[in-house]
Amino acid sequence: MTLRLFISYSHKDEHYLDRFHVHLAQSMREGVFQGWYDREIDAGADIDNEVAQELELADIYVALVSPDFINSNYCYNVELQRALERQKHGTMVVVPVIIEACDWQSTPLGKLKALPKDGKAIAEWTNENVAYLDVIKA
Repeated sequence: MTLRLFISYSHKDEHYLDRFHVHLAQSMREGVFQGWYDREIDAGADIDNEVAQELELADIYVALVSPDFINSNYCYNVELQRALERQKHGTMVVVPVIIEACDWQSTPLGKLKALPKDGKAIAEWTNENVAYLDVIKA
């Protein structure tokens, strides 16, 4: 069974999204995951409807957490809140992936097990590839 991922991120963090996709490549090739993020919205499409539809179809909500993610009203107040509602009802798993140091533990994400190991931000790892591998393996 292929698990559908909804990847939420701040557009200011696109380089982390790109690296995350590189590390997801083999799992996607093997059919373990099918990922979705907002760059897949076609020109002229209704953004809010597309996001809402994909949030309902996803099995796992991956939040690429940074100060910019927390600052983003859309990521935090729209996408994350819906994902947390679905997790509360047992229809989705919310996975915080900490990409930059921030006060994520004061948010509702602070109650969840974060990745990579011990919630240490990817940007703080000596080798970021090791951090991404830890995320993918978990």
